[in-house]
Amino acid sequence: MAGNRTERHEAHWIEWLTGLVSAALVLAIVAWIAYEAIRREDTPPDLTITVLDTRRTGSGHRVTFEIRNAAPTSAAAVTVVGEIRGGDSVLDRAEVIFDYVPAESKAKGALIFEDDPAAGMLVIRPTGFTDP
Repeated sequence: MAGNRTERHEAHWIEWLTGLVSAALVLAIVAWIAYEAIRREDTPPDLTITVLDTRRTGSGHRVTFEIRNAAPTSAAAVTVVGEIRGGDSVLDRAEVIFDYVPAESKAKGALIFEDDPAAGMLVIRPTGFTDP
């Protein structure tokens, strides 16, 4: 038995709504990307170090730190050097290299010293990077 089936040729209102919402989202994303591309300056990475914790371990003294990149530009091969200074002399030195520190983000790392960081003045700083 062949039924009385009819097909509508005009779109349902939900199809129109879905199309309009999708088009608005696509336009908003394109506008945001264009705005970011125009507004952002090509500034070099801005790297800062914050010491989080110092602990004695079996291999020495571990100093955990956070490196923050406040710039909109990423950095690769970031070298971080830590020194324990006593007066004008360096009592102990350690270094670590981060493969990548993304733009406007942070990463954690640690330096391991033989000497106790409390024995002198602890200085941790980034010493170099490359453009990725």
